Order: sequence, then C-alpha cells, then structure tokens
Amino acid sequence: MNIYLVRHGITDWNKEYRWQGEEDEELNAEGINQAETVQKRFAGDNIKSIYSSTLKRAIKTAEIINRNHNLEINKLSNLDECKVGPFSGLHIDEVKNKYKKEFKEWSGDPWSNIEGMESLGDVQSRSVKAVKNIISKHEKDDKIIVVAHGLVIRTIISWVLKLPITSNSNFRIDNCSVSEVLYENNKFRLKSLNETWHLIHFNMAIYETAEERDLQ
Repeated sequence: MNIYLVRHGITDWNKEYRWQGEEDEELNAEGINQAETVQKRFAGDNIKSIYSSTLKRAIKTAEIINRNHNLEINKLSNLDECKVGPFSGLHIDEVKNKYKKEFKEWSGDPWSNIEGMESLGDVQSRSVKAVKNIISKHEKDDKIIVVAHGLVIRTIISWVLKLPITSNSNFRIDNCSVSEVLYENNKFRLKSLNETWHLIHFNMAIYETAEERDLQ
C-alpha cells in the first residue's frame, strides 16, 4: 500500500511566519497554484481514496488534487493540525519573546501540560490512529492520498521511523510537499520525505514557514 502524505498549500499566515494550528485559514492564490502542481503530479496515478483534515486549507488542497480522480474526499478530524492555543496567530518572534518557556516545554516534553495547547504525544496518537483506520479500509495494492498539516505529518513520520516525537523538528515538511509511506507485510516504511520536485518543475517557490522554523 502506498500512502502519500501531502501538506496543504501555502496560506497568508504561512508566508507571514504566523502559527496557524487549528485556525481555519484559507489557501492564498499561491497555495492554490501549489496544489495544482500536486494535482498534475498524481494525474496519471490510480488513486483509490483521498483523505483530508477538516480544515479549509487541507480540504481545498484535496479538492484540487481530486480533479483528475472524482473521488469522495474523506474528512477526518484526527488529521487536523495541532491546537497551539496561546501561540495561534503569533509571529515566530512573538512566540520567542512572550512564550519562550512554554515553547521549550511543549517542544521538549511529548506530554507537556500547557493550558490551551495540545501535546505532541496527543497529536501523534490521534494522527497515527487516523492512519491505522485508513489502512484498515484498503487493499494491499491501493494508492492513497492523505492531505494534512506540517506537524501532523512530522509526528506520523517520527512514528514510522521509530524516532522520539521531539525530534520531529529535525526534518522539514514544506507546503504541498509529498512524503510517501509504504505499508507492506504489516510494516510501515518511509519511501520518500518532503518531495518538492513537482513544485520546482512548475517554477513554484518553496518557503520555510513558522512550523518549519527551529524556535528552540
């Protein structure tokens, strides 16, 4: 089974280095163009199903990818981005200045207990649960697209690679990147990480966003 983990297209908040979390921001024009490059990438593939988080930026990305496949988009709240509470909407510099202690605790302790914030452990638990639920519905040769968010995808990949959740910031998941996970013989393996060649092929810029910055 081929599971393609796609991060949603870029938003204005992404470009402004603002933390989005569960805020329901729309794709901007550039994000729509990014999603169209992913659509072209998968145009010739026999995709069995498309899954998405319930947030608008992920749903829109999934809808664009789906233009060639005409599938029902399955929306799962367990794929939604992390609830970041007091960080939400803030520029990375504001997080550094106002919440340095809280960020250090949250990013360093998988089971941190900060009011209004979801721990990394909780994000990973529900994200992995979503992936397991998805594979239970499919055959071994199916190709599946899952459109989600930067932190969600990084925690899933950390689980696949058996890495500590807190190491998730050691790799990037860019907007509209594709990371491929294979599920064979009851085992998960990472086949590719943060593929962006489709963006480069169509002369799209690749940005480092707030979630991809090392704030520690």
